[in-house]
Amino acid sequence: MRMETNNVLGVSPEEFAQLMKNEGVERGYVVTGENGISGSGGIFNTLAGEIAKLKDYRHHEGVFIKFDAETKCLFMAFVHSTVRGQAQGGTRLKYRDYEKISGAIEDGLRLSKGMTDKNSISGLWWGGGKAIICPVNAAEFNKIDAHARVGGKKVFTDSALRTTLFKNYGQFIASLNGAYIAAEDMNTTPEDMQTILSVCRYVTCLPAIVGGSSNPSRWTAEGVFNALKATIKHFENKDDLSGKTVAIQGVGSVGGPLAEFVLKSGGSLVIFDYDPAACINIKEYGNNAYTDKVTIVQNVEDIYTAECDVFAPCAIGGILSAETIAKLKCKYVVGAANNQLKDFDEDYKLLRDRGIVYLPDFFINRLGIINCANEQYGRLENDLKKEVDKIYNDPINGTLSLLAACKDEGKTPQEIALQWATEWGQIPHPIWGHRGIELIRSII
Repeated sequence: MRMETNNVLGVSPEEFAQLMKNEGVERGYVVTGENGISGSGGIFNTLAGEIAKLKDYRHHEGVFIKFDAETKCLFMAFVHSTVRGQAQGGTRLKYRDYEKISGAIEDGLRLSKGMTDKNSISGLWWGGGKAIICPVNAAEFNKIDAHARVGGKKVFTDSALRTTLFKNYGQFIASLNGAYIAAEDMNTTPEDMQTILSVCRYVTCLPAIVGGSSNPSRWTAEGVFNALKATIKHFENKDDLSGKTVAIQGVGSVGGPLAEFVLKSGGSLVIFDYDPAACINIKEYGNNAYTDKVTIVQNVEDIYTAECDVFAPCAIGGILSAETIAKLKCKYVVGAANNQLKDFDEDYKLLRDRGIVYLPDFFINRLGIINCANEQYGRLENDLKKEVDKIYNDPINGTLSLLAACKDEGKTPQEIALQWATEWGQIPHPIWGHRGIELIRSII
């Protein structure tokens, strides 16, 4: 197969893998050095030139890619910053929206930058990173992700393939010498993280049975709920959600628990999820005690136009754009999804101009990463309870403090939170300094 390589971002994952095969390479990188951004050769040099032009590049330290022929997947690790420590962030397994390699690259860049902001705003001594496992086509993804649900838990059809995939991926992560630390994310599980652990020590969100913190979703949901409560307290001086309607896009592992917290606080729901069973679970929550407070919409477009007080994106990122913001009928946007703004630098202004208060996701959904931050030191659930409370009213980085600063300075929560995250993100690790950059140099 012969393809032009003057537009690498425009090819499919399968075509990108073929380009690597044509050049006789199974892995490559794009890194930023003293002389700017460069690639490891061939198509990775072309890719470096294209990535450098992307708005979401934002001076990343490195992007590392391997094609795993055995499982027909591309492994991608994105390291945004290692100033505060090793780059840490989840690993997502996905093909939808990655039909062109640009989708995966842009998502990885945006997500890893978001992890730098999230880790610094959380006070963690970690930098920001993200990883993506991208099957070369939809059929391969469906094969890897095929599952049944037993007691609400996924049981994968081809467990042997799943094990092979995460062992191979774990070896790829191990080869990065600790520059990136993996965690659970979209379509990955604590059990997948345990498979990684069998070949690689740089992984978190492990099952509790091996001393890990397991799935962080419920903690993430409770943190977002506390941010929501603080927002209502600040603007309306209410201590609960009675009389309030929250529209939740995505009621899965985080959106589902968030919906439960809203109902128990006296609120009503409008919900949408591509999985009808997930919506039914919320409708029937509490032995049908809240049925009349839950409205299910059948079309994703209807969740944007729902009459509500709060819109809570809890699924994929990039859903707040000029098109969707114009449709919103809410006062506040407070949700768990990562990277909700399609254009990070501009779309929060559209929300501001419509009089909608937007709480930045990297500020309020941080309990997930905090949950697995201290696995190597031991895990105390009481610490997490304290962190949940801090999202509400911590004097340094709580939601009430953020909103008070916005009022004092006449700025949006996005601007103030990003100001704090950027400032704190420039503080080097107190023991190791900016050692991560040396780890990257050792790789290349």
